[in-house]
Amino acid sequence: MTFNHTTMKKFLFTTILALIISLSGRANEVATMSDATTANTEDFDSHFGTMWDISVAKKLGPVRLSLQQSVFTIDTYMERAMTIAGIDTEIIPTYLKVTALGFYLYHRGDAGNYRHLLRYHAGLNGAVPFQPLNLTWGARYESTYIVGNSTPTNKLRTRVRLVGNIPNSKFAPFLGGEHFLQLNGTSAGHTERIWIDLGVTYKIDKNNTVEFLIREENRQLATPQQWNTNIGFAYKIAL
Repeated sequence: MTFNHTTMKKFLFTTILALIISLSGRANEVATMSDATTANTEDFDSHFGTMWDISVAKKLGPVRLSLQQSVFTIDTYMERAMTIAGIDTEIIPTYLKVTALGFYLYHRGDAGNYRHLLRYHAGLNGAVPFQPLNLTWGARYESTYIVGNSTPTNKLRTRVRLVGNIPNSKFAPFLGGEHFLQLNGTSAGHTERIWIDLGVTYKIDKNNTVEFLIREENRQLATPQQWNTNIGFAYKIAL
């Protein structure tokens, strides 16, 4: 089968539309739960956090290798320190990539105890350019293990992001969302959390980029349910 740009745009637009519809359906769940919590403010909690990332990436032909270090805080304590190693390869340049990520996390659980976690992601991502916007998307399977516990927590993560292309500008604003579907345990089949991101990237030069964002997070399976606000900063280096 021969692929051209028009065929790929139609195919990926259909795929991304399905992701958006899925996110919209989950957003309706959030709205329903929001109405319930409005009647009883004891049913939810809220926190403020920060996210700090630095990453390095190297492209070798169709393959891209990356390494990232992150620190997240919630209120007055560190929520996690996280190291991520990744590899992705182009199946159809720009439009479709296969990606795999491995994580180590030093993570503070809901009970306040710090734990060592191992996590991996496997999935697909890509982009569809529609001037003056780019539509990026991704779908990943996530599995997380607590060291010493053989039973993982599994999720399906789907995301979409609209990125603005401003002519002759180093700034690129974006708006996106990500949905987490619990796949196992007593909450299998339910929304675990939803992220809504609003931010901007600034390209310093061809090798260095910074990103600022505000993330609204709804953790639906937390007890009590949480509505959190996070501010993030990322510094990205392309070798």
